[in-house]
Amino acid sequence: MSSHPLQALAAQGLEVFAQAFTGSAYCLFSLCPRVGNSVGKGLLRFLKIVCGLKTNNKQAGIIMGKQRKLSRLFMVSVIASGLLLTGCGDDGEDGKDGKDGKDGVAGNTDPEVMATTTSGFTITQDAVLVAPDAADGDDITEALSLALFDLPEDALVVLPKGRFTVTESIIVNSARGLTITGHGINETTLDFTTSHGDDAFRFQGGNGITVRDLGIYEAPKNGIKTTNVNGIHITHTATVWEGPLEADNGAYGLYPLKSQNVLMEDNYAYGSADAGIYVGQSENIVVRNNTAKNNVAGIEIENSSMADVYNNTAVGNSGGILSFDLPGLEKAYGRNVRIFNNEIYANNADNVGAGVVGAVPPGTGVIVLAASDVEIYNNRITDNDTTAVALTSYFLIEEDVEGYPANFGATMGDGWSPTLKNVYLHNNTIARNGSDPRGDLIAPIIDGYTSPGNSTLLPHTFPAILYDGLGELLSNLGEQGIGGFNAFVGQEAAADGVNYDPYGPGDRICANSNINGNPAPEYDEVNTGLVFAGNPDDAWIDINGSPQPQLLIDSMVNNTYLNCVQPRLAPARVNFRNKIYGCTGDDLAEAACAL
Repeated sequence: MSSHPLQALAAQGLEVFAQAFTGSAYCLFSLCPRVGNSVGKGLLRFLKIVCGLKTNNKQAGIIMGKQRKLSRLFMVSVIASGLLLTGCGDDGEDGKDGKDGKDGVAGNTDPEVMATTTSGFTITQDAVLVAPDAADGDDITEALSLALFDLPEDALVVLPKGRFTVTESIIVNSARGLTITGHGINETTLDFTTSHGDDAFRFQGGNGITVRDLGIYEAPKNGIKTTNVNGIHITHTATVWEGPLEADNGAYGLYPLKSQNVLMEDNYAYGSADAGIYVGQSENIVVRNNTAKNNVAGIEIENSSMADVYNNTAVGNSGGILSFDLPGLEKAYGRNVRIFNNEIYANNADNVGAGVVGAVPPGTGVIVLAASDVEIYNNRITDNDTTAVALTSYFLIEEDVEGYPANFGATMGDGWSPTLKNVYLHNNTIARNGSDPRGDLIAPIIDGYTSPGNSTLLPHTFPAILYDGLGELLSNLGEQGIGGFNAFVGQEAAADGVNYDPYGPGDRICANSNINGNPAPEYDEVNTGLVFAGNPDDAWIDINGSPQPQLLIDSMVNNTYLNCVQPRLAPARVNFRNKIYGCTGDDLAEAACAL
């Protein structure tokens, strides 16, 4: 090819342009993709006209955005170096654009597998790679933020292997079908020790989001928080605050809030000063095969409906698994929570938390607080210093019954209730609990049961199943109790069954067919305790009309106080990316789902 008179000038101009291009490419190809594509097309026309360059669109796909997606930072260096190295040679005739594949990547209908995570998830070559050449200890904040900017639907973003620093909260808005993955729960670690934000990751809005195969360490407040997401899947992910459990650790590890179709599985949560794995004000929830260790609350379901919590391990927390309905929240109450086939043992950590969770007695396996329609079954609950299961109304937290209309009237109107109804505890194996009961909240109850100050006038091992009974008694007292609270219940909540009427058969708290796992001679020390008798005819009422605790106690097996049966609750169902998860979906053959 003969030399064009403008080629020498073009070559000099390209060198100057390339130097400037590396500085401007951030805008052109990261923040301003439309401008970048237009400039890219103009450059191609310039090269063709001035240099006699013939190039097809597929070969120029990096500039045109038609090739497989590289990380944006890597794209900049490729484009700049490509312009310098291309020169003005002839590379053949123009070709046609490749067809868009089903994965949305031009000319690539079957992306090749590039790597596999330790959990078996495949990383394909169409993935967006974040700082692929980063070394241990590098700060990848900017690279990660750029990779998550203006992503297309169904994007796959891959973090590198190693331990890296992140110094800001990573906030993602309205993502659709996004998957963020590392190379494994112990292979990709993000250290937020020096972060200036509250949350490590925060997802606001969007649907079909997956986070997997990575570890998040030392987040200032929360590990992974989602709000208003329809479809969130967190799997093979760790949130960790290393060292002892302390009050200044972050609050929540995994933290879906106000979301739907929540699937949390095969995760590890350690060291949270509130809850390691928490789902709040959400619906359609499956929490399975996770380990929660050394948190204040291991796993907590709060003001949420249709939740299944199964095949998890809760160990070394202050409280193992919690089902709470708390006042003053946008979603006033939850329903239909099943806790089953979990290993819940040695949850004896000192409670360093604040607020209501800070009142949880350390050494408690399962706690149900002011929550209704809860089924707890086929769990193994052992070696918890205070009690295996505590079932209590909110009156244990706030004793001023007369002040409830003034203090909680608005949230009671929305349907929150301080009572608990329809809790069914059955077929659990319970052993070696109550050896060292403690907790300021229940200190008088502990003193009464472990001294002659109970109904038997004899000291006992603290009850393995403890029910306060006060909400039931106050409801059964009618207008002398809390029957007048019905006046504060809103029309919608009343239509949904919220009331302060005397307990009917469907409202009762039932505990039967539970298995005493203690060997002889400790077998006789597995008991059921009832602080207040629910039947007014059996209750102690003082001259001022106030109920007084009786501290009733009976053996757990064949107990007389809570010996009833409730209908089984419906299984939860998660629809994530048009696939059904849980006991009516992918776990249909799981043994726990047949219990």
